[in-house]
Amino acid sequence: MWKGQYKTTTDVPAEKLFRVISDVNNWNKWDDGLEFTKIEGVAKSGASFVLKPKGGPNVKMTIDEIEPYRLVDTAHLFLAKMRTSHEYVQSGDLTTIQFSVEVWGALGFFWRKVVAENQVKEAATQTAALVSYARANS
Repeated sequence: MWKGQYKTTTDVPAEKLFRVISDVNNWNKWDDGLEFTKIEGVAKSGASFVLKPKGGPNVKMTIDEIEPYRLVDTAHLFLAKMRTSHEYVQSGDLTTIQFSVEVWGALGFFWRKVVAENQVKEAATQTAALVSYARANS
């Protein structure tokens, strides 16, 4: 199994960040790498949704864990799985944002190179977009 991570801090409260990340159907409003995300009903543990990256195929996703202020989901890829974790830890006026991605399975090495490593490389930009969106819309 491979794991990558990114960590930063912001003055945006954990509650606002969590509100944005748990609004699965609107991820494409702050993540410009997505065409859409589609979940039926509320985001809860065990719920399935579809994520469509720009220029890529639909990806079946499941929410493994969702609780204030943490969301963990898994992408069901061909012969591999990729788990992504978003956690927001409030300490006084600052929130620590922790993002991690894990890949495993027979083709885990392939998905690591094609998707996961890029997610970690782009985490600073993507996190800044999430923070900006949360600041303006929550």
